[in-house]
Amino acid sequence: MDNINLQSKARPLTGRIEHYWFENEHIGLKKTRFHRILIPFEPFDSGLTHVSQPESTSLVVEWLALEVEDPSRLGGVKISSASAPDMEASIYLGAAHNWFQISDLSLSEDGADFLVHCTGTVQFENEGVARNERFTLNARAQYVGEA
Repeated sequence: MDNINLQSKARPLTGRIEHYWFENEHIGLKKTRFHRILIPFEPFDSGLTHVSQPESTSLVVEWLALEVEDPSRLGGVKISSASAPDMEASIYLGAAHNWFQISDLSLSEDGADFLVHCTGTVQFENEGVARNERFTLNARAQYVGEA
């Protein structure tokens, strides 16, 4: 199985943080505010021969139910896949959604933007794309409000 070497290839661009409301009476979920974090990467050559190169992708973290009064005040937020089990995170690469198991994600304020620090394991093996890889991301994101 291939290695992507995502850490050496992925260069994050400025991302965005937004919130949205969702409810589903059928599963007993009352109207809840969730956050989504999207961090795009510069297109890069993943080394996978079965897809066109360079690939364009991003880290997407969604279904984040954050306990904050003001959805734009996110400085100091710290989460992991264990502390937010309903959160979903993935990196689409090699024509597959590759689950990203987050061991640590933190947001800190930097002027009008946020600094996003995220560490975890990209589960490439689940989709047969490549070997699983540890990945650390440091990026800037802008809060854009309601999606």
